[in-house]
Amino acid sequence: MTTKRMEPLDAVWLLMESADTPMHVGVLATFHKPRGASAAYLSQWAAGMRARGEPVWPWNARLRHRRGAQLNPVLVRERAVDLDYHFRHSALPRPGGERELGIFVSRLHSKALDLRRPLWEFHLIEGLAGDRFAFYIKVHHALINTINGVPLLLSTLSSSARARQVAPLWAVPVHGDAAAPGGTSDVEPDRLQWGEIGDAITALGKSAIGLGRPAGARGRGEKARSESGTPRSTLNRRINAQRRFATQRFARARIQRLADATHSTLNEILAYLCGSSLRRFFKEYNALPDASLVGVLPVSLREHSQRLPGNAIAGIRVPLATHIGDPLARLAAVKASMQAVRAARQALPEAAVTPRILLRAAPLFASQLPLVGGFVPPPSNLTVSNTLGPDQPLYYNGARMESVFPLSQLMQYRALSIDCVNYAGTLNIGFTGARDTLPHLQRLAVYMGNALSDLELLVENGECAP
Repeated sequence: MTTKRMEPLDAVWLLMESADTPMHVGVLATFHKPRGASAAYLSQWAAGMRARGEPVWPWNARLRHRRGAQLNPVLVRERAVDLDYHFRHSALPRPGGERELGIFVSRLHSKALDLRRPLWEFHLIEGLAGDRFAFYIKVHHALINTINGVPLLLSTLSSSARARQVAPLWAVPVHGDAAAPGGTSDVEPDRLQWGEIGDAITALGKSAIGLGRPAGARGRGEKARSESGTPRSTLNRRINAQRRFATQRFARARIQRLADATHSTLNEILAYLCGSSLRRFFKEYNALPDASLVGVLPVSLREHSQRLPGNAIAGIRVPLATHIGDPLARLAAVKASMQAVRAARQALPEAAVTPRILLRAAPLFASQLPLVGGFVPPPSNLTVSNTLGPDQPLYYNGARMESVFPLSQLMQYRALSIDCVNYAGTLNIGFTGARDTLPHLQRLAVYMGNALSDLELLVENGECAP
């Protein structure tokens, strides 16, 4: 068996791919070398990774290229993967600080994957100051989404610093819906999945009708969340393929203390920090909308239905209260918004999961159409996500992972994604932005740190009663 048809919800990411919107996601992880590592440590290590066998499914899968392939994408097993192309060993220019790493990774993330090859790249990056090195992994969204991509990397690491001969990512099978095809044939290659495509078209039609309705005509829960709509902002412009990437790290205990003191959840504090940093960033450029910026939180709905494919991700809209000047009032507004959307999501019956995904995603997909996108009201201004990771440190062949950051794909009219990973007592936050739209992206990371310090000061002064 050499072929496997891609699920319709996964294939949508191929349909949205363009020269300006490559649909890959990434993971950046930094490591400390083991104590006493030789100067040749990484070169020997890279040679060992190349020698660890051929890539397995889906790392050896490429798209079949023939007429109609975009409407009916099929993955084909590549018999001879060019590992030297997919696994690359590079070095940073001195001094090898966070700035040099950010510039290098931004450049890597700006370049689309070659759709004629297996849809991934693995970059080993040496030259980081402090006896450190990094991984940057790029995978097409059609194979794996941002939420699942980080746990996938973490699953290949070890909890023991003594473990050696750890298999590289491409030698580890992906279990679940992306598992390798079996038997003699998984698909009838020229037969379209008309039922699934019909469902998608029906949902898109319903969504288009919904876009024309006034807010009062929508459901009660939807009205509560988007009564004033999503404001158009600097983030809702056309973008090109060039990206910027910035990072921020906090101790989880620091965030948790604020959550406890304000009767909030950790996610509510994170959403507050996003809104506060965005407010300051856009006020600085006199570009803050009068209405609140709206973040969309991608949430897996697998707990509702195990039949959903790998990219079955629903987006819940959360106003980030960027229009409110008072920090405590802003936090209260964010908490109310998140509590409302959580209640609506938990009430969703299993039978409604897949239609809900298609219906909620349809305006976003419609906004990517070249002649239509500028006329579709923006469903959100940016993406915000949080992924749980292990509480204990992880290792790769004795090297301790110190941080891990997600890098998201960007779409037309949504030029920013803020993504967080919980790992070993830290919150690791990655900012993926369109280069020309957000020329000073690192300021967002700095302002998030300032917002955290400001809220801590309010709590210490007793202005936010426990």
